[in-house]
Amino acid sequence: MDAPREATGKRVSLSASEVDQIACAVRELTMVPHSALRFTIERAVDTISSEIPGVIVECGVWRGGCSIAMLEAQRAAYGRVVRPVYMLDSFRGLPPATIRDGLLAIKWQRSVDAPDYYDNCRASQVELQTALDEFGFTREDYRIVAGWFADTLPAVVAELQSQGIALLRLDADWYEPTLTCLEQLVPLVSKAGLVLLDDYYAWDGCARAVHEFASRSDVPYRIRSIPDFAGAYFFKKSFRDATDKV
Repeated sequence: MDAPREATGKRVSLSASEVDQIACAVRELTMVPHSALRFTIERAVDTISSEIPGVIVECGVWRGGCSIAMLEAQRAAYGRVVRPVYMLDSFRGLPPATIRDGLLAIKWQRSVDAPDYYDNCRASQVELQTALDEFGFTREDYRIVAGWFADTLPAVVAELQSQGIALLRLDADWYEPTLTCLEQLVPLVSKAGLVLLDDYYAWDGCARAVHEFASRSDVPYRIRSIPDFAGAYFFKKSFRDATDKV
């Protein structure tokens, strides 16, 4: 990797080779497609270099691949972790899919022997902690929040009121947890902050929750696609501020 850049207030970015190195380093810790993983790494650094206020939050971390990638991206760009990453997960797998999540989701959750089942997307907190320790991160670099989002988010929201969120990554799969995260956390996302939607194209419930939330918000969110339709995202902007960009 190239020599790290210190956070100086100047816009920085990682080279393509640096991004690929980080993506390869966390490959066994994530189910996220390569294009979406690269996008996440690049956006984490871009969000910080753009001086968007707040921490980074990921809801649904599994074994920690994306969260660790965002920490590694900071270390590569600045030589240290500039913004801590909050990692929220039940560590009990996914809750039962409902009809709002679509028949495909219900079928997937019943297919316990399928190669992409991953024990109902379950990973233990011990696995995550081991990975963080192996990468050499300290407890100041991150915070692990264990439990169902509906139970843990009120305390997280209270803690982050003054700091805000610069980048929010949602990997909650189903309708109910995705909507819960959107409703409680997007109000904390800073102006021009980024919301990543891992399951927007994967599961009907996620898409339904996103559009339901957007329709209630009275904000003209533009849902954009990550390359290869490996997810989606939007920026928190209340209005267009120029005619030549959104």
